Amino acid sequence: MNNILLQKYGLTMQKSSEKFDGIVSGNPIANYIYNFRHPDDVGDFIADLDLAISGNFSLIEDPDHGCGMGNYWFAHITETHFELWQEGFDKTIISLQDWREILLSWKECLE
Repeated sequence: MNNILLQKYGLTMQKSSEKFDGIVSGNPIANYIYNFRHPDDVGDFIADLDLAISGNFSLIEDPDHGCGMGNYWFAHITETHFELWQEGFDKTIISLQDWREILLSWKECLE
């Protein structure tokens, strides 16, 4: 788990004794991450990030990762960064590599 990077974004993560039940807290980023409860879902997200990072953005089937979370979340992979915002909060821009590392840490908590 990349604790230095998590601190940079005001996040704390902890593995729970129950599978698929990690603990994450911090700013609205934490609320968004918590919606991903299965390591396979996080892995699929990371696979999309890997495509973008390797210059194959056009191979991402759907760069919108806010669907299915109600109309409160807007999340989108671009060719250069990840955009995340929640209704009522400012947009957060995170580099693709940082977002990948954050998701890898979350996946570790869920496994």
